[in-house]
Amino acid sequence: MTETLSDETQLDDEWDDTPTALQLRAIFTLVAGVLLLWSQVRAPIDSHTQWSRFIWTSAWANFILPLGIIWLFFAQTIRHQSYLRNQALNAWNYGWNFRGWKTDLKLALIMTAVMLPILWFASRDSSTRSFYASYYPSLETIGLSVFIGTIVLWMLFWEFFFRGFLLFGIAQAFPEKFAPFVAIPLQATLFGMAHIGKPQSEMYASFLGAMVLGIVAWKQKSWLAPFLTHAMVQVVWAILVLRT
Repeated sequence: MTETLSDETQLDDEWDDTPTALQLRAIFTLVAGVLLLWSQVRAPIDSHTQWSRFIWTSAWANFILPLGIIWLFFAQTIRHQSYLRNQALNAWNYGWNFRGWKTDLKLALIMTAVMLPILWFASRDSSTRSFYASYYPSLETIGLSVFIGTIVLWMLFWEFFFRGFLLFGIAQAFPEKFAPFVAIPLQATLFGMAHIGKPQSEMYASFLGAMVLGIVAWKQKSWLAPFLTHAMVQVVWAILVLRT
């Protein structure tokens, strides 16, 4: 029995990730994230006239390819692995933890309610409304239900990418007590950069919003609350800026 336990412990040690492996994986996550964002910024896609292509590009760059990196390149799954002992950060989960969905839903509703007056006030700006009139697709072309559905999907891709893949991927390189102070600002910075070209006030606000959503995701070890919040806020925002 002693021999068996010793063999099992040795197997655990062989499977555990070394600090160097974790750091290299975090660096690769950050570099891959920057390249995937840059590819979207540089993609010759007009969201107003090519909305479906715009959403599909986000699906590939923010969801499918990051999952491929996790599964194929990192040889990890999105689920908790019992043979890995050092899972304090739950980074192997990349935020795929929906057990606290009731709390996540409450947090999302509270954050959305707080945002409503801000959204209403910001949507009154004529330059902002003009920008989004040429950014979002024509509702007469795709219909309101399809528009809302694709926005929700878009936010799903984005939240997994920023508050899942990037946040927990970068966090792996650091001890748990330091990880959020590095991973949260980094993902927020990239999120803010993803808003370059949009109204300046929105770009700055996006950084602050990403900090809040990053903190929530870290506390909950899940990107569910950020996704629900972002989806509801984005739907409300789209309706407000497109209203006649």
